[in-house]
Amino acid sequence: MPNPVPSDDRLANDPLVDAIESASEAFVIWDADDRLLFCNDHYRNFFAEPDRVRRGVPFDDLVEMNIVYTSIAEISLLPSGWDPDRYRTLRKACHAGAADTFIQLRDGRWLQSRERRTRAGGIVGIYSDITERMQTEMALAAAKRAADDANLAKSRFLAAASHDLRQPLHAVGILMSALQARLTTDRQTTIAAQIGDCLDTVTGLFDALLDISKLDAGVIAPAMTALPLAPVLRSLRREFAPLAHRKGLRLTVLDSRATARSDPAMLGRILRNLVSNAVKYTSAGRVLVGVRHTPHGLRIDVIDTGPGFDPAEAEAVFREFHRLDGADSEQGIGLGLAIADRLARLLDHRLSVDTRPGHGTRFSLTLPRVSLALPRTDAGITAATPLPPDHQPPRGLAGARLLMIDDDPDIRAAAALLFDAWGCHAALAAGPDDLDAALARLNGPPDAVILDYFLKDGWTGARLAPLLTDRLGHAVPMLMVTGETTPDLLREAQRLGFPVLHKPLHPIRLGAALRQMVGRRGRPGGTP
Repeated sequence: MPNPVPSDDRLANDPLVDAIESASEAFVIWDADDRLLFCNDHYRNFFAEPDRVRRGVPFDDLVEMNIVYTSIAEISLLPSGWDPDRYRTLRKACHAGAADTFIQLRDGRWLQSRERRTRAGGIVGIYSDITERMQTEMALAAAKRAADDANLAKSRFLAAASHDLRQPLHAVGILMSALQARLTTDRQTTIAAQIGDCLDTVTGLFDALLDISKLDAGVIAPAMTALPLAPVLRSLRREFAPLAHRKGLRLTVLDSRATARSDPAMLGRILRNLVSNAVKYTSAGRVLVGVRHTPHGLRIDVIDTGPGFDPAEAEAVFREFHRLDGADSEQGIGLGLAIADRLARLLDHRLSVDTRPGHGTRFSLTLPRVSLALPRTDAGITAATPLPPDHQPPRGLAGARLLMIDDDPDIRAAAALLFDAWGCHAALAAGPDDLDAALARLNGPPDAVILDYFLKDGWTGARLAPLLTDRLGHAVPMLMVTGETTPDLLREAQRLGFPVLHKPLHPIRLGAALRQMVGRRGRPGGTP
């Protein structure tokens, strides 16, 4: 038998009724048979027909009222939109389980429903108006989506725009290297070196954009190892001492016998960015690099006596394209610290900054310590090794047969001059149509192939590579060169399985990659 519903007189004499009616939340209580025992006016006014919300009405009747008037849409239950049958099933199940849910009224208000079982088997429900909180959360979510979309659009734009700029710079770099091998006077060499410095600066900016694209693409994965810091510090000293000397700064890099756990290349990139910034922004005084042992691990400090900056900008300096005042004469687009910060987070290292206007700046990188005493070696620290002069041809390539496939005529013309200066036998093709003629000019199979990623008429280096292998009848070492930096293409290039270099490409790096490929294949020009 159903339990009797309390009479009006009993409820009228209940001292709790006035308290419940004055509460800001909507309140309702159901008996064990899901008949309404009591509710306050806040709850009653949620419905299209408040007069029908009275004692004794079954819960199912109120559900049907909502369906008829579609007065509410339970977003937490119906993320795909209003569906009467699905609403009926899920709302009854939620009520039977006395579970919490979020409800949006048709007038736009949001409610949080909290239902709990009573000892008598009924259900108590409290509905709180959370409209302001939900509007704030939705505004924050929308702002985050807009920021993420803007960041992605920026990365795509930079990647697309940089491709068109990389092509001519790539050709200029190759031509400069070929020209330096033919200069005869000191004056000519000095001018060429100054042009080369400008090209290196522009290339560095493109490399920074490429690093951001790689991080966005998720193609950079750390290779953690026990890493002695002494070689890293010596490499920093060798690289930045000349620049500091030219600016009249005292660069002190303290030795350390500590061993950390990190990725050698990524750690080197972070520290080079920090030291480069310290030297760039310091006009007088010194730059100090040292390692401290702390309870949290090893802390590498890069301290300068530069102008410092407002501590309120401590977080902003790690944002992309954020530049501080005071380096107007320097080239840069504000990516160095952003790259350092993202690499540090990828390595699970902590990068922080302490600064005060007029008192310099300290950047600190905290990383895990390895207590094991390991041999002190320079192995793996190659990124900061000085490159040989541009005019010296790479050893081991004289006589090598090279095939280059690139649809840009300026790049092919520049490469022909460069390979000739290196003493190589080179043939160049624009694509598959003139591939046979290029192979015929080689008078033998190529020792290495340089492929551009994007070619004309829908061809790509990735598509051409297996056809070239079939044409030759055997595998040939291949090197992919591309000016593309979009995340999807970076991931595809990583899956190709052979080396990928990015334009604008320093000729020395091209020569080093080719020398390694030819060396693995055997004596240059020999039979495979």
